Amino acid sequence: MGWMDWLKGKPSKPLAPGGEQAMPGGARDIYAPLRELIFADESLEGVARFVLEQEASGTEAKEVWKRLAKVAAQVAQGERRPAIEELYRLLEDEGEDARSCFQFWNYLRQLGEQPGPAVATRVLGLVIEHSRHGGPEILSAYWDGNARLMDASGDFRMFSDPAPFMVAAVRRWLRVCRPLAEGVVPMSGPRPAPPSGSRCRITVLTPGGLRTCEGEWDALWADALCGPVMEMAGTLTERLVAVLEDNGTWRSGVVPLSRSGGRGTGSSRVH
Repeated sequence: MGWMDWLKGKPSKPLAPGGEQAMPGGARDIYAPLRELIFADESLEGVARFVLEQEASGTEAKEVWKRLAKVAAQVAQGERRPAIEELYRLLEDEGEDARSCFQFWNYLRQLGEQPGPAVATRVLGLVIEHSRHGGPEILSAYWDGNARLMDASGDFRMFSDPAPFMVAAVRRWLRVCRPLAEGVVPMSGPRPAPPSGSRCRITVLTPGGLRTCEGEWDALWADALCGPVMEMAGTLTERLVAVLEDNGTWRSGVVPLSRSGGRGTGSSRVH
């Protein structure tokens, strides 16, 4: 059982009867657990449970998850300093994985550590959510070149193992988010449910936290900070769709996830 398969059964938001996340109007959002993955903000306790369940099933957990489970145990035992030191070591060891870096910084902030000003606003990733076409749609991209795309029908695709030219392209696009990351304070409190109707939410992942802007679609396009991000996101989405149509110029990492919940395999290696 992989991390994604486990998390699909462990949505962190309140569930409607029947097991799916509640949506406005009483509809059920069966893709909510997949979306949770893109924010990389699973709790330490959730990681520890995942490792325990893997061990109980006879499956060897990845070393990074075992190390995070150790951190969770240290925190539970009040061993704050060793937990912090291990998280900093993880940042060094896994520093090319943008989502992991964001996750480690989440835990460090929870333990009272804060990134310096030059680090706090670094853009590690971008998530754009809206439901303008009748269902949740998502674009996410990360500094290591990986990306995710979900359309209104629920088709969810991961773009992994990016070729070097795609890493460079994604980083060039994500630099557009820097003014927004610097101009918006990190979100406090739990992450809200996805926007509905004609509303859209932009979320920038930074070591200092999630930095979000939400509003009507047209208003975000007209906003000085959000408009350039929206334009860039349109370009990035077109590129991802083109990858699907020409069968993989991203390289080998286009992984379709079927609506029945299955997943393919692909490398998360960063070039």
